[in-house]
Amino acid sequence: MPVLRWCLALATLAAVSVSADANGQGSSSEGSSMRAPPELGDNNYAIDLWQGPVLAPIRVISMGGAYAGYAEGIAGFVANAASPAVRHSHSTGWWDADIDAAISIPLSLFDNNDFDNSGDLDADYSNFIYLAGGVQLQAGPFGVGMFGDLQRYTLSFPPEQQQTVVTVGRYHLLTGWAFLGNQLIVGAGARALTLGVAAPSADLTFFGAAPQFGILVKPDWTPFRVGASYRHAVSSVFTVDTGTTIDPRTGVRRAGELVVPNSVELPWEIEVGTAIQVGPRPLNPEWIDPDDHEEELIESYRIDRRARRRRINRQLMMVTDEAVRQQLRERLMVEEQLVHQREQRALQRDLARLRAERRARAQNWPRDALLLTVDLVVTGSVQDAIHLERFISQQQQQAGGGECTAVASGEEVNFSPRFGVEMEPFKDWVHTRFGSYYEPSRYRYLPESCDDRVGRQHFTFGADVKLFSTTWFGLVSEVTYKLQGYGDLAPRYQAFGAGFGVWY
Repeated sequence: MPVLRWCLALATLAAVSVSADANGQGSSSEGSSMRAPPELGDNNYAIDLWQGPVLAPIRVISMGGAYAGYAEGIAGFVANAASPAVRHSHSTGWWDADIDAAISIPLSLFDNNDFDNSGDLDADYSNFIYLAGGVQLQAGPFGVGMFGDLQRYTLSFPPEQQQTVVTVGRYHLLTGWAFLGNQLIVGAGARALTLGVAAPSADLTFFGAAPQFGILVKPDWTPFRVGASYRHAVSSVFTVDTGTTIDPRTGVRRAGELVVPNSVELPWEIEVGTAIQVGPRPLNPEWIDPDDHEEELIESYRIDRRARRRRINRQLMMVTDEAVRQQLRERLMVEEQLVHQREQRALQRDLARLRAERRARAQNWPRDALLLTVDLVVTGSVQDAIHLERFISQQQQQAGGGECTAVASGEEVNFSPRFGVEMEPFKDWVHTRFGSYYEPSRYRYLPESCDDRVGRQHFTFGADVKLFSTTWFGLVSEVTYKLQGYGDLAPRYQAFGAGFGVWY
């Protein structure tokens, strides 16, 4: 079974990744007690660029990040690599295209600005902005798309308050193929990472890319889906820099006062999830391929045309006189041309009727539904790594007296359970969503008594509001648009955002 082979492949990738981590650092408890934290006296360390708070398309955030088992639309690109080929229930054409864009601003309220979840308000995050956008193109069973997001913020530490501008870009370039009438979708592609650090005396840019794979199973007319995706670890492959020097005695590379790391690492991830929909609206209606739907009609016209040609040939064969046969042929061809023109007009009317039937089918699905999604995200470890905040602060004193200092990041595999719910309280006007996810802690602290710190729970919400329909002065088919918004609340963290997209 293809599904079993894909699940086995993902499980094997997980086992290999976890095994590699175990071989590299032993058990988590052993690693914490025996391994020395990375030192910043040389370049033999990495930056663990794992992102704790979910920053993703608005629909994903407002559902608590639980989207791998649903995987529909551009929003699914960050959760499941199979998403580009997943057809919406409203899909009626062989060609389909979509665009999406969003902006969000994590707000610092009540001195709550622990964006990196270190447990302390040890740095000042300001001027934070998050931009995201993507495009999707589908052709029959094939789908391709690209999604990118960009987060930019200013980071400063007391007492110097020197400001460093950080720009993180994450990009997904994916392609997928649907099998069994869009019931089994597989996808693959790449995810890329850029990190820009504009420090007071130097600028650094890191870049890296790695493969990812995904699968989604959605049997026709069932109320559930199951999906999984594996994203390989991304390691920076080169750097562009200004203001860097190499110490001729020690060989240590510096950018101003910063000791430059060997690499920036985005750890591997395995995300598995399921979606269940309750209510009269179907979650997985059978997708009607327009080519298959129209082929029977077109073939019937071809059969009639071939039958007429045979009749014409039989009539011509019965005439022995060549001159008479030629006159008969010319007359029959003129008649055939007239019949063919009428036939083409009838065919176009019949094809338009089939297209109207598919549109009516999609537009008349019941609106009542409650969508439930559950995900588990497993994040791999990174050897000899520190978090971004420690890299930027380096020799600076941390705020709050420094009772607990995060000296290492990403030494253990982490687990993040996620949950989301979506409904439509005002039919055909408003979608609402709620969710929650656990953000694990990635840090090891000194002194060891601080290592009892745990992660934090996030609570999310969001809504889509239907706006207007337009053809943009006849340039495109009529499209209905929506305004989106979301919120993400957690201890020492809040984020709010807005977006603009297509209403379905």
